[in-house]
Amino acid sequence: MNYIAFDVDGVLVDIDERLKVAKELSKISESENFWEIFFDESLMNLDRPRDVARELIKSKVGVYGVIIITGRPKKLYKQTINQLGLFYDLNPDKIYMRERYDRRPADTLKLELLGKAINEGFNIIEYHDDDELVLSRIKNTYPHITLYLHDKISYRVYWNGLRS
Repeated sequence: MNYIAFDVDGVLVDIDERLKVAKELSKISESENFWEIFFDESLMNLDRPRDVARELIKSKVGVYGVIIITGRPKKLYKQTINQLGLFYDLNPDKIYMRERYDRRPADTLKLELLGKAINEGFNIIEYHDDDELVLSRIKNTYPHITLYLHDKISYRVYWNGLRS
């Protein structure tokens, strides 16, 4: 089976409100850093589905398997599953998430998680992310995967994967 891989924040989920609140709270609270606040479970209710993602999911589910590769920490596993179910009625085949104390940049982390998925037998033909650096790293390592770059309102092909 072929699989489509998605990032969550900024691709499937609109995080603008959570981002805004986390920035404000991190200025106020000097004892916590931005990422601790941003990934606080109590702020997840600020997230919303993306309209463009709704249509994308509709067109892919049932045709392909779906996996998630996200920089969210594993402590947000339940909230992530709940959001995907609530927003898209989506139950992904597998979710790869950041370990608790893993502070590596997204491009390093997601490249490793994608490699793990491939090594576990997932034939990934598409990958969707909102970070161009992540996509650049994937393109250089896995040029056969078609890559999509998401922005606030839409997405576009970043790299049309090489097929043999």
